[in-house]
Amino acid sequence: MQSQTTAVLNLEQVTIRPFSHETVVNRFDCGVAPINNFLKNKAKKAGRRYEHKIFCAHISDSNNVIGYYALQVGSDSVNELPDRNKNNYLKTYVAFPAINLSFLGVASEYHRQGLGSYLLMDAFTKVAKIAECAGFYALTLISYNEKSTQFYKNLNFTIYSENIVQPKMLYPLEDLLSVVRSGS
Repeated sequence: MQSQTTAVLNLEQVTIRPFSHETVVNRFDCGVAPINNFLKNKAKKAGRRYEHKIFCAHISDSNNVIGYYALQVGSDSVNELPDRNKNNYLKTYVAFPAINLSFLGVASEYHRQGLGSYLLMDAFTKVAKIAECAGFYALTLISYNEKSTQFYKNLNFTIYSENIVQPKMLYPLEDLLSVVRSGS
């Protein structure tokens, strides 16, 4: 097992900027291959084709990525929602509109220092701005492993699929807007 160095992070020094040609990704490693591979091998092309909007965390003016997330517009089957959610307006639809948090990763040396939550709050703020211009039901994601599932559960995401290894999770827009308005 590889020894992991932890760097002390001051969130006040973190800036979040859109992915650009100046973004340095070759040193990024969050410990999850698909999340690393998207940033290193596909982010530039996905951004250029407008498939995802990618936002990267940096320390101050550095171009080295220490964390990132990617958003995209999508929908999912209403049939996958838990029965308790079908008592609302969605029960008359086949699919529900959503903003999908496609990827969220934090470089391993910055794990457990609040950067994941910081990135997620930035994503919430951007999703709230999208809600000013377009309607949708929730922010959705697919969790990659047990550790990330627990992270999202602790932040009040709800599992809505039967897949327990990589569950689909959601955060209803109404709840997300409340969090953004309260600033927490």
